[in-house]
Amino acid sequence: MNKKVIRVMDLFAGAGGFGLGFGLASEKYILTCSLEVDKWAVETLKANNYNEHLIIQNDIRTFDTDKKIKEACSDKPDIIIGGPPCQGFSLAGPAKDPTDPRNSLFKNYAQWVKVHKPKIFVMENVRGILTGKNEKGEKVIDIIKRTFESIGYTVNIWELNAANFGVPQSRERVFIVGSKKGMKIPPPQITHYLPSEKIKLNGSAKHLTQAITVIEAIGDLPFLRAGEGHEVADYAEIASTQFQISSRKNADKIYNHVTMSHTKRIVKRYEEILNGVTIDKVSEDLKVRKRNGNGVVSETEYNSNYRHLKPDMISYTIPASFYSNFVHPNQPRNITSREAARLQSFPDNYVFKGKRTQISSKLLKQLGKDDENHLSQYNQIGNAVPPLLSKAIAQHLLEYLK
Repeated sequence: MNKKVIRVMDLFAGAGGFGLGFGLASEKYILTCSLEVDKWAVETLKANNYNEHLIIQNDIRTFDTDKKIKEACSDKPDIIIGGPPCQGFSLAGPAKDPTDPRNSLFKNYAQWVKVHKPKIFVMENVRGILTGKNEKGEKVIDIIKRTFESIGYTVNIWELNAANFGVPQSRERVFIVGSKKGMKIPPPQITHYLPSEKIKLNGSAKHLTQAITVIEAIGDLPFLRAGEGHEVADYAEIASTQFQISSRKNADKIYNHVTMSHTKRIVKRYEEILNGVTIDKVSEDLKVRKRNGNGVVSETEYNSNYRHLKPDMISYTIPASFYSNFVHPNQPRNITSREAARLQSFPDNYVFKGKRTQISSKLLKQLGKDDENHLSQYNQIGNAVPPLLSKAIAQHLLEYLK
């Protein structure tokens, strides 16, 4: 194989956003292997596997010896990327359990790094990893650094916001970057600024582009009412922004643009929200009711749900389960998989497989349907590393892979 090729291995690949970004960054990057345990996410990877690289559907914990790791993917990588599941460190959601087994999956990632000895590795995680502690009270980030230093890597910690790299979304993440040659690798230079950063950046902001807004990102997608849309559809409008034009590159159809089926009452609730009313101030007859509560108004504070995506602002962070989180900028409904994919900077020709939404794993277990517990389209999109952020990282690392 040509020595100029840079082989990339993607662990905990999910829907493939991290690997896709490297492919977008340079023809030098060749994705040789993706490892992912979830059935529907693997279906997504296979549906978009244009270069026909090796896709392994398995739990990384089953590769518990050096021999098994080498045999799984024999093509030695120059760089290993991946984001071990981060629910145990996330700042969102319920109180965290320091004994959560998902917190230690980085050790499996480290074992693959130890065996394959790439020049560089990049591990993505949520910001909570910087403050998270294990059951003994030790800082997890210190344990991670020591783990990789013990196998010969110099470790760099980057805190990046996807909005600073052309993604129309405020998404702060931590990237743990290791170099085999002892290099200190600084984070990539930002290309976009948030309005709130303009004063802080002073004169340097004139060399940057203002962050992409929600309407600049999704304003050209077909108008849909609740319960409308198709998994494959035609464009209805001409792309009017550079982001929209770039998103449509190589696409002649729109995929996964299907809305939730809302009741008339919920649609009216969303109409009030579009008119500037907050969820706690909507009309009494439109307030959220307790589940199985005989019409009693819920006292739950919906801090993460019913958030109106303002047209002229960047999006809030797209979480793993966003189906009821966001109200469309100017249509009384939740956003679709495709709209969320745009806000994550996936191109329009990237197809997502599996069900659009999925009930909770707890409920599936109660129903005896554990075997149906897979990542929905919404889960896959929300879990992904935004391709444009990945692309910026990949372009930056070219200088250190020479």
